[in-house]
Amino acid sequence: MSSRRWTIALGAFTLLVWTTRIGNIWGDDELTDGEKWGRTGLALSFTVLVLAVAYAVVRRTAWQGLAVKVLAGWTIGVWVTRSFGIATGDHDAAFVVVHLVLAAVSIALAALAVREEPAAAPVDR
Repeated sequence: MSSRRWTIALGAFTLLVWTTRIGNIWGDDELTDGEKWGRTGLALSFTVLVLAVAYAVVRRTAWQGLAVKVLAGWTIGVWVTRSFGIATGDHDAAFVVVHLVLAAVSIALAALAVREEPAAAPVDR
C-alpha cells in the first residue's frame, strides 16, 4: 500500500478542528438554535467525509482517490469562503490570525493529500 501520510494528516487535523467546533457552537449562547444547527451541519459534513476517506483507504476501495479529492475540495472551498468572511468580519486580531492559520494548514494538507493520490489508470476502449 502506498504511503497515505498526508491523507491521514488531513483526516486527523480535520477531525480535530471540526469536531471541537461542535462543542464551541453549542456553548455559544449568542447563537440561535437555527444557527447552531446550521453550523453543526457544516462540522458534521467534514466528519462524514473523513470517515468515508478512512473507510476507503483502509478497505482499499476503488473510490478512495475520489473520496480524498472530495474531502480536499470541500476543505479548500469552505476555508477559502470562511477565510474571506473571517478576515473582513468584525473579529479581533487574535481570532483572525488563529482561523487563518487553521485555514492555511487545512488547505496545505488537502493539496498534499491529493498529490499523493496515484494517477488514474487509463481506460481500455
